[in-house]
Amino acid sequence: MREEFIKLAAAGKIEGRHIEPLTALAESGFCLHRSWGFGRIRSIDPVFARFTIDFPNKPGHTMDLAFAAETLKPIPKDHILARKATNLAELRQMAATNPVGLIRLVLESYHGKATLEQIEQVLVPDVIGEDWKKWWETTKRQLKKDGHFYVPLKKTDPIQYQDRETSLQERLLEEFRAAKGLKARVTVATELLKNAHELPELSAALPEVIEMLNAEIATHQRTQPAVALEAIFIRDDLRAAAG
Repeated sequence: MREEFIKLAAAGKIEGRHIEPLTALAESGFCLHRSWGFGRIRSIDPVFARFTIDFPNKPGHTMDLAFAAETLKPIPKDHILARKATNLAELRQMAATNPVGLIRLVLESYHGKATLEQIEQVLVPDVIGEDWKKWWETTKRQLKKDGHFYVPLKKTDPIQYQDRETSLQERLLEEFRAAKGLKARVTVATELLKNAHELPELSAALPEVIEMLNAEIATHQRTQPAVALEAIFIRDDLRAAAG
C-alpha cells in the first residue's frame, strides 16, 4: 500500500508526511480514535482518498485519508483490542485456562503496565462476562507468584509486566523499602506475613524489616499510637513466622 500512498501524494490528494502513518494504518488494519475508540479498517478507496472504518457507534464510517493520518493511531494485530475484534472466543478460553497469559497480553498491549481499572474496562464484559471480582482475586494470587508481574497494594497504581523474573520476597522487600510512612510499611509487612510460608529466605531479610519498623515505631508511639501498636503486632508475628 505504501506505493499507492506515494502516488496519492504525488497527485496532491495527501501530503508527503501522511505516507508513513497511512501505511502503518493500512498494514495493521486497526486503529484508535480519541473520541470514537477502537476501529477496524474495512477498505481503502484510492480514488476518493478515504478509509471506510467500523467504529463501535459508527459502522461504515468514511474518513478522508489526510484526516485519518492526523487523528488515528494504528493498533497492532496482536493488541488486546484487535484480538477481541478477530478472535473473542480464544480470549474467553484464555481467561478460563490461562488467566496469567491473558493479563500479560493486556499489559503488553499497553507498554507493559495498566491499572486494574483499565484492565477491567478492556476485559469486562466482552471477555469476562460475570464474576469479575472472583476471577480477578484468583488471577491476582497467580500473578503474585509469577516473578514477572508487579501487583501493587494500591489499586490505583499500575500492574506491571517485566521480562526479568524476580522472587516474591524480592518484590515485597523492594515495596517495603519504598513505602512512605509507618502505616504504608505495616501494609507491606502484612503481605510479608501472609506469604511467609512461600518465602524460604525471610529469616535472612527479617533483621532489616524489624530494624526499619522499630525505628518508626519509636517515632509514632506518641503521635499515632494505634499505628505503632499495629506495627508492634506485625513485627512480633513476623518474628514468630520466621522461626
